Amino acid sequence: MNERIETTNADEADEALLRFNRFHDGYVEGIEIKFENYKGFNDEGASTGIRNSEKTIVLSVNPYPYGKEHDKIVKVEFKDVRSFEIISELDEGPKAGPTWGICQALTMEADEPNENEIFWDFYFLCDKAKYEVTCSKIVFEYNKV
Repeated sequence: MNERIETTNADEADEALLRFNRFHDGYVEGIEIKFENYKGFNDEGASTGIRNSEKTIVLSVNPYPYGKEHDKIVKVEFKDVRSFEIISELDEGPKAGPTWGICQALTMEADEPNENEIFWDFYFLCDKAKYEVTCSKIVFEYNKV
């Protein structure tokens, strides 16, 4: 049975993360970035492109890479994304680039002017690789055991 948890603030998102041990030792299986309504025009009639589009990011995370639940994938969907950044220094971690294993994920209220938004931050197993996003809602969807 699929379970869906919708969170609209950092406390709710943090509580949801606790169900998955904050993804500690899990790994990112995939990332998808969706741009919707990007064919807009500004006041001068020029195309605005993806800069002003509605952005949604979906992470597929395996929170339990060990034991009998190793194949359970959690979809983490970030809605109404204000900003996102994936930071990676190729000289850290394996020679092929960053390890997509997760140390742990953290949530908190975003800084001004987005103080009513959720700020999500997690570090990969390499010290200098991380993922950050600011959004209005985070949805967790997974198969309940």
